[in-house]
Amino acid sequence: MRSGDEPMHARSPLRVRLISALVGVVVAGGLALRTAQLHRTAWAVLFTLVAVGALANAAVVVRRLRSGPHFQPGSDVPPYRPAAPGTTPRVTGPVPEGARRRRYLILMAVCLTLLVTAWFGVRLVSVPLAVGMSVVAMLIPPVAAIVANAGWRGDDDGPR
Repeated sequence: MRSGDEPMHARSPLRVRLISALVGVVVAGGLALRTAQLHRTAWAVLFTLVAVGALANAAVVVRRLRSGPHFQPGSDVPPYRPAAPGTTPRVTGPVPEGARRRRYLILMAVCLTLLVTAWFGVRLVSVPLAVGMSVVAMLIPPVAAIVANAGWRGDDDGPR
């Protein structure tokens, strides 16, 4: 059910997020226990931190679920009221393609720099640090795609 001003009042399926967070707690907790049994302390700490983060996410979701239908609408909850006439929501203009391309290229350059530095230099000193740098580099491409597409309105297809 749409209200006509979804970007300003978007609603998310919190129950799905809660299930995903709880699965994350179980999986990360199990991996933390298993790696601790294998005496892999660094990995056990990493998986424990992931489990704690997922548990914190689950707590936030439960709090929002208990806040009422404003945060977790069901099929019986009507849509939000549209914005009052005469008020304009804060809308930013489209970001130029050159700026979006620069953002993406800068983030991808950081990603490549991390990978090259990790495996051609840092691994000679500390392999766990090189692996950690690689994990951080692995997280950059999806963030780069999100950042690069922020402000794109979809009406410009670029050069043909």
